[in-house]
Amino acid sequence: MYLQLLILICLSVIVYQDMRYRAVYWMCFPVLTIMLLIYKDEHAGLTDALADAGYGAAFVGLQLFLVWAYIFMKHQRPINIVDHYLGLGDVLFLLSLVFYFSPVNYALFYIGSLIIVLAYALVQVSFFKRKNLRIPLAGLQALCFMLLLVLSVIYRDLKIYSDFWIWKLTLQL
Repeated sequence: MYLQLLILICLSVIVYQDMRYRAVYWMCFPVLTIMLLIYKDEHAGLTDALADAGYGAAFVGLQLFLVWAYIFMKHQRPINIVDHYLGLGDVLFLLSLVFYFSPVNYALFYIGSLIIVLAYALVQVSFFKRKNLRIPLAGLQALCFMLLLVLSVIYRDLKIYSDFWIWKLTLQL
């Protein structure tokens, strides 16, 4: 329970810093990673934690490669996407999360949080007429993750560090 509270505090710092300054102090990510790995180790075991992290890191790597390939084709030259399109904090945050989520849950979280971030950006551009919008991706995804962690405390069967709840839900349908 204390570890979950510390994780929520770290996520709150990431949300605040990214929303306020559009930058997150780099030390937040290794601290978050260590806490998430300890939590996953306690609940699923170190072997599963590291295996799931490998799948998640491969997923992030594939996503970054696809974004890079798209930008490369669009501009007809290689561009460092971390300098021009994504922040390093965004990538580090996504890599931190691989130490908590199971592979299917990671993909679901990634897609769901990107849809929420896209909705945020559309609201900012449409209703607030913001131009040159810099999206606080890590901060908004950290906020989504915080909500998931709180939901997993309320609903004990929602164990987002394991795919078991998904299989259990599909068997009930």
